[in-house]
Amino acid sequence: MSDGQNILTFPASLPGLPRELTRFSLTALPEDSPFFFLQSLQEDNTGFILINPFALYPDYEFDLPDEEAEALALTTPEYLAVFCIVNASRGLKSATVNLLAPVVLNTATGVARQIVLNDKRYTIRHPLPGTTGRTAGEDT
Repeated sequence: MSDGQNILTFPASLPGLPRELTRFSLTALPEDSPFFFLQSLQEDNTGFILINPFALYPDYEFDLPDEEAEALALTTPEYLAVFCIVNASRGLKSATVNLLAPVVLNTATGVARQIVLNDKRYTIRHPLPGTTGRTAGEDT
């Protein structure tokens, strides 16, 4: 994204959200933090904590399917940014990260999509480093 540009468009919305929620603002948290906040510009009560997965999971990798790159109008990898949604609904000590369905962004255009990977290495509830990563009621 160019300097100051933080408005993202999700043409197909995000899975599980109403289709009309397509515009979001992306805000970086403190400079030394891997966390971001994604806030709907159309619904004040809809927002997500995101992370730069490469900052916390150095071995995280995947191949972006050609059809997803085309949907993003991505012509070069240098314009690709990747984020993952953090689930902290049960508190930060039990926070997890959805590594299976990253949010991918064309930084040149602000067009973004959440894609679902076909990769058994990742889950929708991967433990956030420094947390237990367990949800209430799970056995140890």
